[in-house]
Amino acid sequence: MSPDSATLIQPPSAGPAPLHNGNGAPKPLDESNQQGHRIQELIEQIDALPDLDARALVQECLQSVLALHGQGLARVLQLVQDAGAEGQKILDQFLHDEAVRSLLFIHGLHPVDLATRLDQALSKVRPYMESHGGNVELISLENDVARLRLQGACKTCPSSTVTMELAVRRAIEEACPDLMGFELEGVAETADSHVPHAAPAWTTVDGLGHLNNCDTTAVELNGVSLIICKVNETFYAYRNLCPACGVSFAPGGLDEGCLKCPLGHRFDAQHAGKCIDNETFHLDPFPLLAQNGQVKVWVG
Repeated sequence: MSPDSATLIQPPSAGPAPLHNGNGAPKPLDESNQQGHRIQELIEQIDALPDLDARALVQECLQSVLALHGQGLARVLQLVQDAGAEGQKILDQFLHDEAVRSLLFIHGLHPVDLATRLDQALSKVRPYMESHGGNVELISLENDVARLRLQGACKTCPSSTVTMELAVRRAIEEACPDLMGFELEGVAETADSHVPHAAPAWTTVDGLGHLNNCDTTAVELNGVSLIICKVNETFYAYRNLCPACGVSFAPGGLDEGCLKCPLGHRFDAQHAGKCIDNETFHLDPFPLLAQNGQVKVWVG
């Protein structure tokens, strides 16, 4: 696929979230998620019933129960909204609660319209993208399908472009699970890229709370050696290997936003690892997301 082509990406439905977080620990919402999975299994069994009348009766019952719950939830929202400033605080808590937010999406009751949420999602991810030398433009939103275009990603580094795609995908899936899909232009594809087009499995990197601004640390995840650096309060992850000389970066080897290998080759950590002295070289970036005090990296 050329950089000018577009891919149609279907976000997942507003169903149960994964049962584990990035480091494999159980999530607080395990019980709710398990119930959601069980409901999905039961629905599949109902759809497979050989008796058409029984199938129709059960489906009608489920729809009636769902409608009843939706009416009750709508009434709860109305009472909260009528409570003034205190109600607004509660509503904000609802919108930041994963389980409640999912219910609002299921019943079509989320108070923020799709266009606004999409704009907020893109605004949230833009600082991260700009720090990697890229950006994203909303071309259109029609029939609940968005057309987006990646801009300015490092043209010599296809994996950097896909890193931008993953950042956009993550932001949209969280804020707009009701979006029918989105076309993403400007996505480069390369046979040797280690970054997938499918939803990635993130690994949480512990122990980065001590990392000071303009500092680095070397870590190994799933057998891959990485150098993680922090510049202007933003984290970046690269393969711990200088492409110019083949040696590893030493911890602390960051100078004015540039990673410097022991032999003196310098790379711009904030802009996809471009080499300062020779544009034919660039670091191998890995998708990294910093959110809610956690740093997660995809290493395959």
